[in-house]
Amino acid sequence: MILRIAELMRWALVVAGISVLLPTNSFAVPQLSPAADVYRSQYKDFRAKATSLLERSRAQRSNRNALQEEGFALTKLVHRLSEEADRDNVDRARRGQPADKSLLLVSQACGALDFMLNAINNYNDTGDLAFVQLARQALALMDATEQFF
Repeated sequence: MILRIAELMRWALVVAGISVLLPTNSFAVPQLSPAADVYRSQYKDFRAKATSLLERSRAQRSNRNALQEEGFALTKLVHRLSEEADRDNVDRARRGQPADKSLLLVSQACGALDFMLNAINNYNDTGDLAFVQLARQALALMDATEQFF
């Protein structure tokens, strides 16, 4: 037992010694964009608005034109957010920085949100519940993407 503890202590010293000798930049943690938190917050706000739009579309079929206008305006905002997140990531690459996972995930989630908004708009156009099911599947995709935020 005492020999086992001595052997473990020796290995701990070897590992500690090696970690001191390694250059610190070999384990560099990717720097996160300061805008990533802002983009995630905007995305979550847009998602909440889209979810509300879906529920109101189901409840207020008579107000179809206003709901379509709201959906179109929200779609434009989602596209812009996705483009800004992508542009920030490209700018990072130009500066020699690694990709920012948060920016990429926001852009990815915006794609699912755009799909949801298109499904809602199609539902408002047709009244076909298949588009509501597609919108709900987009919500599930957003949930899956948000797990990595």
